[in-house]
Amino acid sequence: MKRVALLIVAGIGLLAVGGVVGWRLHRPAADARAYAVMRLIAIQVSLDEAPAQYVFYGGDSQVELHPGGQEACGLPLVNGGVSGSTAAAYADHLAQLSFTAHPRIAALTIGTNDILMKNAPRSAGPAARFEAAAELIVRRLQGLAPRVVVTALPPVGRELGTLVDAAAVADYSQRLRGLCGRLGCTFTDPFAPLRDGETGYAKPGAMRDGLHLAAYRPVLKALEPTLCGP
Repeated sequence: MKRVALLIVAGIGLLAVGGVVGWRLHRPAADARAYAVMRLIAIQVSLDEAPAQYVFYGGDSQVELHPGGQEACGLPLVNGGVSGSTAAAYADHLAQLSFTAHPRIAALTIGTNDILMKNAPRSAGPAARFEAAAELIVRRLQGLAPRVVVTALPPVGRELGTLVDAAAVADYSQRLRGLCGRLGCTFTDPFAPLRDGETGYAKPGAMRDGLHLAAYRPVLKALEPTLCGP
């Protein structure tokens, strides 16, 4: 009986985790917009109080979840991540922010919310829209900072294989690489140590909930050499 009870509890726990992740992946649009409004206020406060020299890191929850108080290249890091953002949504968010002091370096991680299965991300229309929105973001950042770094998409957990198109991780990352080749930004992959080969999936233990990383500080450390430049 004890064994049965333990199995039931474990099953409930797994369902709860799946439910939380599922809610994140299918968050109602109204909730996402309401959250973005409050998050943009917080980002604007950070920008208004930023020093003359700083690094701005924009993107989705893969950026927002970075711990606070970090530095990059010896400069304060202003976290401009907005959870739940697609590339198109983040282009709109970024357009609403004002930069009294411009960053010395700007970075971008975007795309996780664009590759949900429900979006059919590898079909021609969604892929083209992602690339167009990413270009808007990059051009905006290039108007703010002399150095712009764009990262590959992070991997996803195998447990989300029916919700997220893991094959689109490499596809969209290549699109961002090509975009940087065309626009003059710098492309890099700080998530490489977390990848399980070329599958788009993460190595065991690399993810917290299948969608977000287990640890973010190592990613910033891996990103820093490219951010800081020669």
